[in-house]
Amino acid sequence: MKIWEKYLERKRTLYHAKYQTPQQLFDGACDIVIKCFAVCGGERMKPGYTRRNARLIFLVTDLILYLFVNLYSIAIVWGSLMDVVFCFVTLGIAIQGLAKIEAFTCPELNDLHLYNVARFKAPPRFREVDEALFHTATMCMVFIRIFAVAFSIVAIAIYSYAILMPLIEHELSLAFGFYLPFIDYRTPVGFAINWVYQFVQVLEGCIGLMACDSCLLVLIMNATGQMDVIIVYLKQLTLLIDNNHTGQHDEEIADIIKEIVLKHLEHTKYMTDMDKLLKKQFFINFGCMIFELVASLAIVVRVPWYPGMAICLICTNQLFINCALGTFLSSKNEKLVEEIYNVNWYGLTTKHQKTLQQILLTSQHPVVLSDGFSPIDLFNFVEIYKKIYSYLMVLQKVS
Repeated sequence: MKIWEKYLERKRTLYHAKYQTPQQLFDGACDIVIKCFAVCGGERMKPGYTRRNARLIFLVTDLILYLFVNLYSIAIVWGSLMDVVFCFVTLGIAIQGLAKIEAFTCPELNDLHLYNVARFKAPPRFREVDEALFHTATMCMVFIRIFAVAFSIVAIAIYSYAILMPLIEHELSLAFGFYLPFIDYRTPVGFAINWVYQFVQVLEGCIGLMACDSCLLVLIMNATGQMDVIIVYLKQLTLLIDNNHTGQHDEEIADIIKEIVLKHLEHTKYMTDMDKLLKKQFFINFGCMIFELVASLAIVVRVPWYPGMAICLICTNQLFINCALGTFLSSKNEKLVEEIYNVNWYGLTTKHQKTLQQILLTSQHPVVLSDGFSPIDLFNFVEIYKKIYSYLMVLQKVS
């Protein structure tokens, strides 16, 4: 943990020297996400965006074709358990892709982004607010770059496997279990066409997943950043109360409480809109990943199936990242509740006490990200793996 904190502090110092304001740093982080989305035609955060662009139409058409190709491949390889499972697993990836496209190209996403941009543009009332905004922008930039490295490694590993497989096995062998209809991959020309087709799917998949995960990260980091700013206001409120012996700060105290109420209402609306935007996407993606994990593990426990091991690792990382971000959001809310408790309540009027009490009650029952049934957090991650283990044991007994 100390190593991570030192790394963040070093990055924050570096970005302070490179960027004059938090807005410039945040815009830089958003530009990276927009460029990733642009490859797939999903740059909703860019002004003037429309879903009717050639890149997105190509992607959706490609994913629909990908679904039919997988169904065709299942019919061709029917009877070989490993090949059928491989096709079903890659089928789930296509369904996840369509769910992510629907969520991350919605106009509601741009509304959330514009609100975040407005927060960074607004002049800070306190110096600590500016520091909180810079911390949020730093977290966004650092994690986006980490995601870029991670997904690059995944893409390189997959392409290396695809290149080395035919060389190791001394035959024309594809990395994935799906093939284009009526094109025999066992011939040199057919193999080349299918290999290029799979190359395109991997490229779109890695860039698309990085863009979606980075966008989710930016949304959640800004939600925690909103609470950081509220915490700054609560600390300033306590300082004013402690120095308000003759009532000279009464007006300023009332003004800060009003600001706290407005910012908390905005945060609650932001969380509600984000949950509404992502709920369906979480449900579909988590369902697909659970199926992919169970199906892959059912084969891996029997034979050393390396693609299945890779799928298990990637799906586990995807589940963990989503759940870890949800837990990070919840832990920040707990810090906000603690800071409300730390306010000098006895120095407030009854009216202001009731106002702050209302904020406390709302903070104790916050809006959380969910898949429609369970909150997205690390506790849910453990529960998901318990279910996966149960399903796997049932499959083992049946077989």
